[in-house]
Amino acid sequence: MKIVEEINVFRYYKPFIEAAGGIGQVKKALAWSEWYAVKWWDEVFNELGLQSIRESVFARALFISLRIRGYIREDGHIRRRPEKPEYPTNSYAIEFVELHESFDRIGAVNVASNKADENTIAILYSTMLSQGWYKILRHTFLKLVEIEKFQTIFEPIIKEGQVALAVMEFHKPKMYIGFDYRRDNVELATAVLKAKPGECKDICIFNAPTSCDAVKLAKKYISGVDAVLMLHTLYWLLDPVKELTCIRSIIGQGGKLLIGQQVVESTPGLVALVTAMGAKHVFSWKGVEHILKAAGYGLSRRYLRYMPYYIAIWEPK
Repeated sequence: MKIVEEINVFRYYKPFIEAAGGIGQVKKALAWSEWYAVKWWDEVFNELGLQSIRESVFARALFISLRIRGYIREDGHIRRRPEKPEYPTNSYAIEFVELHESFDRIGAVNVASNKADENTIAILYSTMLSQGWYKILRHTFLKLVEIEKFQTIFEPIIKEGQVALAVMEFHKPKMYIGFDYRRDNVELATAVLKAKPGECKDICIFNAPTSCDAVKLAKKYISGVDAVLMLHTLYWLLDPVKELTCIRSIIGQGGKLLIGQQVVESTPGLVALVTAMGAKHVFSWKGVEHILKAAGYGLSRRYLRYMPYYIAIWEPK
C-alpha cells in the first residue's frame, strides 16, 4: 500500500479500524483474504486451467488481483505463496475470516465451473451484508460522504435494503428511491424499510431490469435527486456506462454521485467472493474512474483509491 493511501485510510476509516481491534487485527484479517485467494486460484487453475478466466468472473477476479500482488505469473502458475496468517482475536475481524472459511467450504472449483448451489451462496451473501464488520464499513462510508446533507436519494440495486436502512439511522430523507432487478430483493427491502412494493411516497422501491428502466419510473415522482448512492453497486450493473448515463439524467442541479466500490487492488478474497455471489464485473480503481468519465461525470473528491475500497464523490458534467 502506498504511504499516501495508508495515511488516508487512517484518516477516513479510523472508526472502522478501532472497532476491528486496531491495525494489527485488521492486517491479520486482510492477510487471510490474500491467503484464501491464492488457495482458491491454485485449486481453480489446477482443475480448470487458465481458460477459466474467460469463462468465470470469479476466476478472473482472482487472477487479476493476485497478478497485481505478484502471487501468480502471467501464465497462471503460482510465483509465491503467502504464509498462513495468525488468526485474529477481535470479533469483527473473526467474522471477516469466517466468511472466507464458509465460502471455502463451497469449493472454488464448484464456483468457477457454475456447479455451486445458488441458495447456499445467496445465504452466505445475505449473511455478509448483516455481519458486524460490514455494518461498520457501511456506516463509516455514509458518515464520510455526509449522507445527512442529501434530502432526496436514488439507490440503484438496493439489494436487501441494508444501505437504505443505515441511511435512515443518520436522517430520514424527504424521498428515498431504490430499485433492484430481483423481485426477492425488492420484497426484502420493502419489508426492512416498511414500505410497499410499487407504492411511492417517502420511500419508493421498484422492481426494474436496469437503472435506465428504474429512472423512467422514478421520474414519474421526482424530476431530480440530490444524490445517487452506490455502495458496492457498480459491479452489479449489466452495462455500467449505459446505466450510469441514464442515472445522470435524474441527478438534480448540484447533485452528487456517492460511490464506494471494491476493486481488484482491495481485498482479493473478498472481491472474488462477491463476484461468486452474482457481481457481473471486476474493476481496478482506475477502471472505475474511466467508466464514470465515459458516462459523463466529473470527479468532485476522491477519498480512497482502493483500501479498504474505492471511495469518491462525482457529479454530472
